[in-house]
Amino acid sequence: MDLETIQDNAWFALGNALKAISEKTDAERTGKAHGVVTYMYHRLALCELLAEARTDRFQVLLCKSALARAFMLRLATSRRFEPILICGSRNFSFVDAVAAGQLDLAAELARLSPDRHEPRCEYEDDFLLHRFMQKRLLHLHAAEDHDFQAMLERWAQVVEGEHAPYLDVCRALVLRDAEAFHTALLEAGEERAHLFRKKDVYPEDARRTDGAVFMNGLALLRLAELSGMPTQREYPNIPYLARMPVGTLPLPPDTWMRPDEGFPK
Repeated sequence: MDLETIQDNAWFALGNALKAISEKTDAERTGKAHGVVTYMYHRLALCELLAEARTDRFQVLLCKSALARAFMLRLATSRRFEPILICGSRNFSFVDAVAAGQLDLAAELARLSPDRHEPRCEYEDDFLLHRFMQKRLLHLHAAEDHDFQAMLERWAQVVEGEHAPYLDVCRALVLRDAEAFHTALLEAGEERAHLFRKKDVYPEDARRTDGAVFMNGLALLRLAELSGMPTQREYPNIPYLARMPVGTLPLPPDTWMRPDEGFPK
């Protein structure tokens, strides 16, 4: 499957999901259509980066993923959505916002994201990775205090001594240890790349998009930069052109409802 086909399929799925939301179908009421919208904007952002190196469109689409997710999480406070749609480790749109340099929006997503592990649909170490990144962003960008030591200790208990490069990355961030961060980030990226090379773990469209760009790595690098830590210009599957500057895109909160809006001319 080539990127053009993946991109066409994503635009089609996005259009159907937005139609379901506007018509208030069952897919809208259960939150499923909202989940599709957030993920398709995420996938389209990756397609723009990989196919055409359009970093401007990459940034806008990541922002739309985050805006759609923020709307969805606010909606979930008054509705009963399936846990898998809103659990903490599924909040990839937070990572999208951080990577896009939209730190106020990322902070909003962090505050809206669940603060408890959902054992029915996520591993606790996955939850802890995402919750750490969210709380670290709130600490660095919004000067909020959080108990990172307790979080890291719980994470170490969960993995029970197994090799856990993401845990090592996050420890290095707390310690502001640039050398340890560099080593652990490379290990996390290699472990992730190994999983994506297994054809039975991820479908082809995910391998061609998510597998090609280390989005968690982009977010972790942003946290390192906000901590004042030196980083390399590029890392495997983290091209320099994907490292967006911090700023606020002039997009209205409901721009995610209009797929063609907000792109640079």
